[in-house]
Amino acid sequence: MTSSLCRQGAALALGDRVSTTYLHALIEHNPIAIIVLDSRHKFQLCNGAFERLFQFDAAELRTWAIDSMIAGPDFMLEAAQLTERVLAGEKVHTLTKRRRKDGLIIDVDLHGVPLIVDEQVVGVYGLYQDVTERMELTAAMEQMTTRLNTIRDEERRRFARDLHDSLSQELTLLTWNLRKLSAQTMLDPKIEKLLGETSDIADSCISQIRSASFLMHPPQLGEADLHSAILWLTEGFERRSGMKVCLELEPFLHRLPIDLESALYRLIQEGLANVLRHARGSAIALGLRMEGSVLKLTLVNHVEALQTSASSLLSSGVGINSMRERLAEFGGTLRVTTTAAGMQLRATVPFTQETRCAS
Repeated sequence: MTSSLCRQGAALALGDRVSTTYLHALIEHNPIAIIVLDSRHKFQLCNGAFERLFQFDAAELRTWAIDSMIAGPDFMLEAAQLTERVLAGEKVHTLTKRRRKDGLIIDVDLHGVPLIVDEQVVGVYGLYQDVTERMELTAAMEQMTTRLNTIRDEERRRFARDLHDSLSQELTLLTWNLRKLSAQTMLDPKIEKLLGETSDIADSCISQIRSASFLMHPPQLGEADLHSAILWLTEGFERRSGMKVCLELEPFLHRLPIDLESALYRLIQEGLANVLRHARGSAIALGLRMEGSVLKLTLVNHVEALQTSASSLLSSGVGINSMRERLAEFGGTLRVTTTAAGMQLRATVPFTQETRCAS
């Protein structure tokens, strides 16, 4: 009996040693920088990846408070708060900044995990990944996107001015000449009818060019809040297109982040432009409202006969697809459908606490 118990004890001890060896190897050879602290936030161990990332060796890490070494004065409070949360049993994950021994500030993806033994928090694991390059690439992409959007808007404004200043004026002169011809006496009735029809076509072209020109260069969002900009945009659209826009706008619009306001404004602008090109009708319903924690934008056009399908509408230009990409940056979606009754554009954007804080 005693011999059997001894063998069992030896087997358990061997198993514990094997587990400890595996755990140590997992930490030591892990490409992720790992540090282990006790419940008093004192250094216990770290792996080679941690030493290489922050340029401190284990002997140095035992000497000083960890936060003072890798957080630096700008992030000391944040680091202390994260540690308190983990020591309270919470797992944390955040993107933040830390300081290397040479003073270089790096972006890190940080996981803080409580070390629990016998249902007691006895320490913490800190797992760090250097994401500086990724963050720099993301920032560069955002700057490039902003620059491309600016170039596109400038080009649209230039084209809108050209349309209004040249082509529209020339069509007006053409209409004037046609009416002068129609006023001549002794015209063949067929020719007189043809001149009248041609004049009507020219008038229609002038109206469409002016509407398109306005949508390419509407009141700028930076000149007013989103609510006012939408009112100006739709009022101008009504005057030039002859279509009625029924608005349903909630009064929260002034609280939106400027980037989200810009995306929504451009989406409305692009939606009205598509209506003008493909689905002219007598009425448009435009709504922007909050449903729970989701911001919803709807643009519905009612027509007697739709002039194009959803697929051809989307493939006719990059505007709608560009808007879909911009909304995706906020976690939003965009859906465009067409039926015999008209076109429907529906966008949704999660209105999270982070979205509110950005406003």
